[in-house]
Amino acid sequence: MIWMTTARRLERPGSGQSPVYLLVLLGLLLGGCAEAPLASPQTPAGPRAAADDGDLWNLAPSNADALADVDLAALRASPWSRALTSTGLAGDRDESRRIFGYDLFAEGERLVAVGTEAAGAQRSLSLVRGRFDPARIGAAFLAATPGATAGHWRDSPLWEGRGRAVALVTPRTLAQGDPESVRGAIDAAWGIVPDASTGPLGVLRRALGADGKVPAVFVALSLTDAMRGRAAGTIELPPGLTTAAGRLDLGDDLNLDLVAVLGNGSDATAAAATWNLALRALAQQPMLRLLGLGPIIDGLSLGAEGARVHGHLRVPAERREGLADKLLAVLQMVAGAAQGSRDK
Repeated sequence: MIWMTTARRLERPGSGQSPVYLLVLLGLLLGGCAEAPLASPQTPAGPRAAADDGDLWNLAPSNADALADVDLAALRASPWSRALTSTGLAGDRDESRRIFGYDLFAEGERLVAVGTEAAGAQRSLSLVRGRFDPARIGAAFLAATPGATAGHWRDSPLWEGRGRAVALVTPRTLAQGDPESVRGAIDAAWGIVPDASTGPLGVLRRALGADGKVPAVFVALSLTDAMRGRAAGTIELPPGLTTAAGRLDLGDDLNLDLVAVLGNGSDATAAAATWNLALRALAQQPMLRLLGLGPIIDGLSLGAEGARVHGHLRVPAERREGLADKLLAVLQMVAGAAQGSRDK
């Protein structure tokens, strides 16, 4: 249910802490590495003659605080992750089609989930590339949103109501979130406003090479004071942490890479030490040891280089047997605990 819960929460502004933030913070503990220097932000290309969805980052806002880019087709195809997309985490697909008008796991090819925050208000935007039936998308939205209306923004069909909106930016790319964010995604696709590739998260993306060889999963975070406030009491964020990003590649082997940028070398050294201690403690958790995941966590290397923390985790193909099922069991347990906490 995690993926369906994520999709639902992303389309509802003000629904609480975005799962994007949680994905990225988790990446800080399960991270990887980067040696390339951080590049400068890019200059926006300017208005286009039509909406360009060749890269879903073209639709994400430049002021995004957190972003998760997921290659759904790669997750479905890989023996590392196939179980995660075909069983419990995919949720009820009939319900998904009824609520959203499409099945994310069957019809989606790529997902970019974006979180932004300004003046204390959180906004979520989800961008999905796949195969869509406009009539089914519109009918599902209108049925779920009494009083909703149908119209257009530029050349894109748009449905909105009760603070929610969904649009087909192009026939193969859907945007959903609050009305302003959805219109902004269309404007960004046209190059009328700058997109995420020109902002701080785009710098992290290029540093990890995720704009060239597209990973199965890429997450990036620009830490804000509000995020620190919400993380207090849940996860300890080191002083000086400004941005972080990670990529997951699924070939014969599994490779996980991360870069975390801090204010100075002392902060980076202290953060690396803290995270290494946390990882060693995590590897000793009885449930993880029972599932055989402890040695995998022990294989993660973390280190400081200047003002950055980097590391790398490689899991060889011969250790793949049953790993996805074990991860599924852990994630289902986490999802159940989170749901129980929300229900109280």
